[in-house]
Amino acid sequence: MKRISRNSFRSRTLGIAGALALCFSATAQADAIDGIIDTWQVDVSTIFDTASICDSTGDCTAPTGVTVIDNQTLRWGSSTGQGVSGLQISNSPASGNVVTNGAAVNNVSITHLNRPITGTTLSSVDILSTLTLTPVSPAGSALPPVTITFGVDYLETDNGATPCADGGINGVGVNVNGCADIYVTDVKSLNFGFTYDFDGAGSLFGDQTYYISFFEATNGLNTLSADACAAVGASYPCLGFETPEGQDTTVNFASLITTEKVVINVPEPSTLALGGLGLVALAGLRRRN
Repeated sequence: MKRISRNSFRSRTLGIAGALALCFSATAQADAIDGIIDTWQVDVSTIFDTASICDSTGDCTAPTGVTVIDNQTLRWGSSTGQGVSGLQISNSPASGNVVTNGAAVNNVSITHLNRPITGTTLSSVDILSTLTLTPVSPAGSALPPVTITFGVDYLETDNGATPCADGGINGVGVNVNGCADIYVTDVKSLNFGFTYDFDGAGSLFGDQTYYISFFEATNGLNTLSADACAAVGASYPCLGFETPEGQDTTVNFASLITTEKVVINVPEPSTLALGGLGLVALAGLRRRN
């Protein structure tokens, strides 16, 4: 397949993270008697920003090399007999109840379809994820929806290159069927705080601070090699995944709400593997009934 040269890495706050190791006891479950929301309804709607697509020719105005099936389905390239490559958002919109200080709950997923193709391919695209939080127990008014934009840079590699774009050996490991394609995104932080006062101003309980994290639940996103990062124009370390030729790779996301910041310990240089959807816009939000 055609190798793309990227001169810039456009990546914004995202929602995506690597591995989490969490342990909460049954006694950690929130109690509304203490002014804490026990359960939240978390609604997530994720789409591609189709106006942000750039193809491998550098065309970001009318990128004819990428076919928009709908705002959750992108396809590109000319088939050599096994179909075309693409990206697919699944399980969106997603809605689920998340217990404060409880288990994480799965929501949307993103799948990359890697096929042997020719022609123009995807180079980059932005993803829009809209989050709405609504108290369920005790019931309360929803926080205003927040839309997070994050970018993806993508490299459709030359299958026959030696070495491959990631610096690996062709025919070995992830490059076993030819050089793997590279998907890169950037993450800045694990979680962000927001406040909620379920019994109103001047009442017994004041604002309670919560932290929400969106993370990749199946260890699909990892710190890539310096060569892989450089191939898409990203600084090392960068976060993403590589898809073996002829296969599909899916990353699944989940949400978690806590009353304290989650402390995660992972070996270096995997600091970016902690990243989640950076809910900067939620920081400091207040809602009073």
